[in-house]
Amino acid sequence: MSHKLLGLPYDEWIDAFLPMDDSEVDYMQYNRLFDGVVVDGKESDMYEPLVNALNGTDILGDFVLAETYARYDKSDKDKKKADGGMYPKGSSAIEQKRTDWATVEVFIECKTNDSGDPYDENTLSGIPYAETRRDALGQITTYASTVFEYQHLTHHFGVVVLGSQARLGRWDHSGIVFSYKFDYKEEPAKLARFFWRVAHATPEARGHDSTATRILPGSADYKTLEAWKAKELAEDDYVARRFVKSLTEHRPWWRLTVADGTHGKKDFLVGQPTFAASGVVGRCTRGYIALSVSSGHGDSPFVYLKDCWRVVHERSELEGDILSYLNGKGVANIPTALYHGDVEDHRTISQDFCKCAKAGCVSEVVEGTENQIVGQDDKEKSPVEEWAKAADENLGKVPGGTWKATGAISSGPNYQSRESQYAERSNDLRTDVVDGNLTALRCRMKAHRHYRLVVEEVGLPLQEFPCGRILVWAIRDAVIAHQDAYTKARVMHRDISVGNILIIPPNSKNKKATHQGLLADWELSKRLDDYAAGARHPDRTGTWQFMSVYIQDHPESQVEIADELESFLHVLIYCAIRYLPHTCENVGDFMHHYFDDGVRKQETDYTCGLLKATIIKNGELITRSHVPIIFLRRHQASPGDPDSQPVESSQLLKKSSNLWTKPATVSKTDRHPINRVITSLLECFAARYSLLYPKLSEEYASEDDEDFPNAFSFSKALGGDKGALRAHNKLISTLTSKLIESHIHMIELLSTASDEMAHRWPGPEDRLADQLDPGFNPSKAEKVREKRAAPAAKPGPQPASKRPRSTTLAADPGEQPASKRLRGSASRG
Repeated sequence: MSHKLLGLPYDEWIDAFLPMDDSEVDYMQYNRLFDGVVVDGKESDMYEPLVNALNGTDILGDFVLAETYARYDKSDKDKKKADGGMYPKGSSAIEQKRTDWATVEVFIECKTNDSGDPYDENTLSGIPYAETRRDALGQITTYASTVFEYQHLTHHFGVVVLGSQARLGRWDHSGIVFSYKFDYKEEPAKLARFFWRVAHATPEARGHDSTATRILPGSADYKTLEAWKAKELAEDDYVARRFVKSLTEHRPWWRLTVADGTHGKKDFLVGQPTFAASGVVGRCTRGYIALSVSSGHGDSPFVYLKDCWRVVHERSELEGDILSYLNGKGVANIPTALYHGDVEDHRTISQDFCKCAKAGCVSEVVEGTENQIVGQDDKEKSPVEEWAKAADENLGKVPGGTWKATGAISSGPNYQSRESQYAERSNDLRTDVVDGNLTALRCRMKAHRHYRLVVEEVGLPLQEFPCGRILVWAIRDAVIAHQDAYTKARVMHRDISVGNILIIPPNSKNKKATHQGLLADWELSKRLDDYAAGARHPDRTGTWQFMSVYIQDHPESQVEIADELESFLHVLIYCAIRYLPHTCENVGDFMHHYFDDGVRKQETDYTCGLLKATIIKNGELITRSHVPIIFLRRHQASPGDPDSQPVESSQLLKKSSNLWTKPATVSKTDRHPINRVITSLLECFAARYSLLYPKLSEEYASEDDEDFPNAFSFSKALGGDKGALRAHNKLISTLTSKLIESHIHMIELLSTASDEMAHRWPGPEDRLADQLDPGFNPSKAEKVREKRAAPAAKPGPQPASKRPRSTTLAADPGEQPASKRLRGSASRG
């Protein structure tokens, strides 16, 4: 969310977002409207007086304010409850005092004072520094995210009441524009004007999507869907069964229109989305199994409909056009595009107000060199020094205009020292000062357009693989799709993630002999011919959890085949750790530190997390305690169970100066075949990183010989020449890393494992329920689920310059870590 918020004075805000003629409304009659609202007690004391004050007037028209703090929405598994909201008359939320995310028009959150203020116009990012205020921002962000998931909106309004003061907020997929605080008890007309305007605005002005029509009981569409719910469906008709399952009574049903430039408008009926990305800012993709009510698309009435907000860029291509191009080139294992197009004129507008956010507008400054920013007369001063000086004087100079500082250094309950606030604000400004370019003054909000895509295939999420062998098979199919796109169409996917690989199981309708993997979501793909044109989007491209270590560390670099293949490996590990038996004792800790974690370099700049970097660079799958992770053929029963098999998963190898461990004691017959797949791939990537980070390899080669018995014996064979040893290791690494410069080796490895060696794999007994506790919350860290964003959490202390090393010796020579095999191969020969 950093740099996705900005504030406007109340008058500018209300006229920008609700520009209505209310000159005939006498707001003076509401002069003492909110005198009864209690502001010096508990939060709950505020609700009823505030609601009654507005409901007792004619301000709200066809709407009513409701207290909804008592009960949560029946369909909300997270059980969130907004304090109140504006609802249509007749809504069950009013009488039941229950939050209803599907019908709320404006949510209201109350705090007793401004210590719970979620916004801060006195920071460059709009995000407050105090933890309690950041928590409040997170709270209302989840409210807004849920409203967007339940309804079809272009934007949404929210009100935050802070004792006797209030703020207004408008959310769209570019960012949040909030109003400066105003005292609604002293100036009741301001809050009254907001509610009058929003209540009398058109549905579109309130954010409603005119191409999404809610299906109500008694309508023809409702009867159509009810008929599907009553049908007897074949056991293997997973598409129809999942469609019917999405028609839950607690979530609204919709008729969605897709406007295709070639085929015209097509209508589809949908229920609950099968996938909904969390958050508000960004693409916010939702996926639906949809029933077509328009003719001419094929035999099956079901398709998959993707609803998202695409980033607008001059070199961006529509995903439907990309898929059609790939389909025409004969790329295997990808969806078949049917219809697509932008939705009406739906576009975000928050980014348009960046230039109006602050008087004179810092964000109007175009990207330029440091000297250009600070002016020729102040070349010796850094941008940060200039900013600090401007903050002190409350007035700064920028070429092309002046800007007024956003406010004095704050004091009060959340007071920070003057020095610490300068330091934090300076860090905001430093964020994008790279190679002399000052880009932090450029607005970070991106323009988005509403977009829908319909494809023929309806796949299952990769996480629903029936057994480990099919998991490997599906990923193999996805790698084949990637290879085809690269060789036949000269297109690089650039967003390999667990959510972008699907499985199509065989059934009587599709006549497939086995499961098929599909590589979907080609929105961020790029033609190789465009690589010379540079990055299309200013941020890292891809999904943070599955980016290669190198791309996380070097976001300015172009994605290569090896980076994409590494992302496939991350997907494999992600699914295996969550759903296959193994010796990792703390799945939540591993998942967080491998996939979500990052090392913060600056306020919003992160590099790869320590655990992920250690595993990939060393070529060994381990926990943070350096315990090797071994996958098992079946779940191990509890120690008291007569069928249990002994697995010692954390025996320490005692050494005086470290906590290195030896592998779990697991017999060969208990080991899962996926171990060799992962180990073989890790070997290739460890070799690549030994070349990308040669100093790391030299550290290993220069260690004491007693810690490296294989290297010691080979060094002796070379007469103790460590230079020759390093040259040998470099040669082996070069040859090994070449295996992932193309797709061939990985496809052959996955094919051999899942096809030719299929008889060695266990069946469905290796598939477990999700081992990741949904309530897992890493201490002092937050999980990150948004695409193309570095972690929002503040990781722990920065790592030392040297990465932790593992000298673990694997029980099975075929599964030794890459560093060991490369050093010891010659001596064993």
